[in-house]
Amino acid sequence: MDGPKDRTREGVTISLLSAFMLGTSWVAIKVGLSDLDPLFYSMIVFAIGALIMVIYTVARGTFKLAIFKRWEAWAAPAVTYVLLAAQYTGLDSSSAATGALIVGSNIILVAPMSALFFRQKLRRLQLAGLGLGILGLIALTTKFDPTALGGSTLLGNLLLIVASASLAFSYVLSRIALRHMTFDQWTLVIHLFTPVLLFVTWIFLGHASTFRSDTWALILYVGIFCTSVPVLIWARALNWISIVTSSTVMLSESVFGVTLSILLLNEPIDWYVVIGAAMVFVAIYMVIRGTTSQEEGNVGEPARRG
Repeated sequence: MDGPKDRTREGVTISLLSAFMLGTSWVAIKVGLSDLDPLFYSMIVFAIGALIMVIYTVARGTFKLAIFKRWEAWAAPAVTYVLLAAQYTGLDSSSAATGALIVGSNIILVAPMSALFFRQKLRRLQLAGLGLGILGLIALTTKFDPTALGGSTLLGNLLLIVASASLAFSYVLSRIALRHMTFDQWTLVIHLFTPVLLFVTWIFLGHASTFRSDTWALILYVGIFCTSVPVLIWARALNWISIVTSSTVMLSESVFGVTLSILLLNEPIDWYVVIGAAMVFVAIYMVIRGTTSQEEGNVGEPARRG
């Protein structure tokens, strides 16, 4: 029988695998946005993820209508909708590397959100890290240049910050939901109705997309390996590790995303990105360093079947 340490090690390992899959998404999404409308792109890849989750939960016998009586099942698509709409639309005007760094900074917000919802005390080091992280985001988004305040790139970066905040809140929501449903049920409700909200928004605000010979292959890759599969194993890991530990491991998504963006897209990295990234990573270290032992031990009770 696996002990707590084995479970923690397994949770960290599969979280790292999830982070790598999601890290590849920044390059794949950025490439697809050259032809596809952001709202349409996010809608169709998440629809693929939803189909996978329906098949998976039906096969496991965990698809039960009782889970839709929980308020978390309806909050999940709303939060995910904001996350995806902001991420894809923001990335359309920003670089993949910057997007990976900004969204990867969500850990800075996870700690104060955990304190708010789970009554976990924030230490001074965590508060200092939060302040430094905000300064790092300012460096990433504005390059400390007042003339950039009206540019489309700034708007894209601000949308990525919204995506980062939504992702941080999803960690908190996941911790609550996994007390009442299994990890695959939670992944199902994240995916199931989100494409509907994205579709409605695309109808009113989106534009036509151009399909090339390799477009569908790219869509399938993002829809399978960058949505349902990594989210599924990430949600499973939350049964064994805390949200702070999880979000810390998931920080490697930014490293993978930035590295692949440089290698595959030849994206330039200027000093403002380097300085902003350094501030964000130091801030994240400060937030994690200030995490109490009580936070690390609070991994929550195993999820009950719906």
